[in-house]
Amino acid sequence: MNTYYKWVILLVATLSQTAATFVTYGMGPVASFYQMEWDLSSFQTGLIVSAVNIGPLFSMLLFGYLMDKKGEKRIIGWGSILLGLSTLLLVPVDHYTTLLLVLIVVGIWYGSAQTGGSTAIVKWFPDKHRGLAIGIRQTGIPIGGALASSVLTYLYHHFNLSSVHLTQGLMAIGGGLLFLLMYQEPKQYKTAAATPIKFKEKMYAIKHNRALYPLFLVGIVMMSLQMILIAHFMSYLHQEGDYSLAEAGSYLSLLLLGGMVGRIVLAWMSDHYFAQKRESLLVLVMVATFIMIGCMPFVLHDTSFMRIFCCVLGFLALGWYSLYITCVTEQSDPQAVGLTVSAALTINQIFIVLAPTIYGLLVAIFSSHQIAMDIIAVIVIIGAFHLYRTTKSSLSPEISVK
Repeated sequence: MNTYYKWVILLVATLSQTAATFVTYGMGPVASFYQMEWDLSSFQTGLIVSAVNIGPLFSMLLFGYLMDKKGEKRIIGWGSILLGLSTLLLVPVDHYTTLLLVLIVVGIWYGSAQTGGSTAIVKWFPDKHRGLAIGIRQTGIPIGGALASSVLTYLYHHFNLSSVHLTQGLMAIGGGLLFLLMYQEPKQYKTAAATPIKFKEKMYAIKHNRALYPLFLVGIVMMSLQMILIAHFMSYLHQEGDYSLAEAGSYLSLLLLGGMVGRIVLAWMSDHYFAQKRESLLVLVMVATFIMIGCMPFVLHDTSFMRIFCCVLGFLALGWYSLYITCVTEQSDPQAVGLTVSAALTINQIFIVLAPTIYGLLVAIFSSHQIAMDIIAVIVIIGAFHLYRTTKSSLSPEISVK
């Protein structure tokens, strides 16, 4: 039963992630709709997206702790339903400040999907296919974003803004109901621990697990690069390569497509060729990313080669994430996987909010996208070197939850 049912669980977790991301990533195009409807400035428009990304900062650690204690089923299922219900609250909103406050609440409930899908997969896929399974589940994020971009744009232009939020809300509620109906805890996890472990004790264990520190740095560096590419790649191509915005948009799509493939393929490679040394593959991905960024000025004006280049860059710079999550789960104490993943994602979330703004500041200071991108590339190689050095020393977790 478990042999086959775990693939059903993977499908359910992927669909649930897709439904939740349909709401949060959908706020990108939705922000543009509000800009047109309410005549917002670029700064005000950007805050709409930031408000959703700020929300998970307040909730992911709590959701991670609750999942370790109660299991994923109720947390993810009801979290997605509440995500949908809070999205429906946007329908009657007609004031900008109220909009931002509701979006922060929406983001808070998204924290359950961010954390829980990975921990559910870890339980059902102990070793052999874990990387591949996490990679497939992570495709729910770009798929949800792509669906939102096309479906919500169609709804806005053919109906109205209310229909957009109504569809987002119903999608999230549907994902939550699906998870509640289909997800089951593996047999070995159905019996709770005899002695509940306190939140403070688990955080203490994570704090003193030195093997996680270089991975946390990798998350900061690579997530910053990922968000910079998503937010600024079109502007980079437009200003440095004289591409039209339409052309730049098509190259961004190729970048995202490459990232979706990378999340599966890199995770699969780690299962088959790097099972006991996934961090080594992560180092190689970061070094290759550094080289690709360094080559960007030399291929920028070769339009035929740029298509391939964008796919490969996306494969590396966006495809790293599933591999990273797998590394974090394997360095976690078995009784605190949810909280450890939540801690990593919370740190990343800070830089999801900050990185695009910091990069924009660098562009303004140096009056050049290329110099700003080169600085980011140097930070990537520093993170790769630090991970390589700690991996070579075979540092293992020192403190576990007692």
